[in-house]
Amino acid sequence: MYRRSFVATVVATGAVASAGCLGDVLEDVTTHSASPAVVADAATDETAYEYRGTEETVRTETVAGESIEATNYISEYVRTIDLPIDAFDAETEAGVFGLVTTPRVSVAGEEFNPVGELSHAEIAEHVQDQYGDLAVDDEPIDRRTRETLGQSITVDSFEGEATLLEDRRVDVYVDVSQPDHDGDHLVITGVYPDVDGLEREAERDRIDALIDGIEHGDDVDVELES
Repeated sequence: MYRRSFVATVVATGAVASAGCLGDVLEDVTTHSASPAVVADAATDETAYEYRGTEETVRTETVAGESIEATNYISEYVRTIDLPIDAFDAETEAGVFGLVTTPRVSVAGEEFNPVGELSHAEIAEHVQDQYGDLAVDDEPIDRRTRETLGQSITVDSFEGEATLLEDRRVDVYVDVSQPDHDGDHLVITGVYPDVDGLEREAERDRIDALIDGIEHGDDVDVELES
């Protein structure tokens, strides 16, 4: 699954070059756990996005000689879109929205962002299961500000290309934001097709409504995947 690969990449990328898998001989483990993030029901109802559940993954790595156990969460949402493309069914789950939370970790007095080295394409591909083989432009086509979780965040929009449901290459828009909140790094990603007959502004507004409705904390109601 793309999302499990992403969580592994998140932890490994944040480590220094010498980081490796934890061996049996290592004894001391520093545990860090993120809190899950979801979208409020009112926002999913407004946007017609469906909650697909939240995955919890625990990874253990050695970072600067210290063993780190990190608990991460990924929540995924999808929207069925009537695509005017003959290759697809009349209705396809082509709108996707993903939320990743991973703990902020400080090693040897230095804090690092475990998702900071990932490209926007890597982030967008691995937080959802609908699109694969994503290629995303380096420069955003626009940038906007949203208010969520009591703060202003920046959302960048990119043009890209991807395989939808392992079937056909399609042009896509990718929205990405990486704010921090309550001791966690958050990765917010929306992906939706760029096709004739589908109004981009309307799809972007749906992503914005989902962003506005984000809830994050230990007390949020999640459906953990087995």
